[in-house]
Amino acid sequence: MKCALCKRVESSRKGEYPFLIHEFPHSYLYLGEHQFYQGYCVLVTKKHYREMTDMPEKERNEFFLEMMTVHKLLEKTFNFKKMNMESLGNVVAHIHWHFFPRYETEPYFTNPPFLQMDQFEQARIDTTTREELIEKLKTSLRTL
Repeated sequence: MKCALCKRVESSRKGEYPFLIHEFPHSYLYLGEHQFYQGYCVLVTKKHYREMTDMPEKERNEFFLEMMTVHKLLEKTFNFKKMNMESLGNVVAHIHWHFFPRYETEPYFTNPPFLQMDQFEQARIDTTTREELIEKLKTSLRTL
């Protein structure tokens, strides 16, 4: 049985996943389905690897550059104070990185992002907001 992120990758290849922002050589960049932190995105490897150390070195180095491009993209697009990047994999053991732009005005600015996880569902976005944010990010990416 395929993992949830392998299914998302497959859906992206078919052009069916609505939160897709960009396809890199080794990964897909997705807008988070919630925007508790404005600009929240997830970068998912195209191939199923459990750990970064499972990736061939050349691919891992190139994937790291994709990660840095995402960081720069979010920096350019959103006016945040700090970027939190996390790769956990305890729930889905497929390499993916969460990008949480953090804003000094947040009531929980000093907390790790997942401590507010119980509030993420309340920040799910509608189709119009999703499309606007994706277009904003695509526009920024073209000018990076």
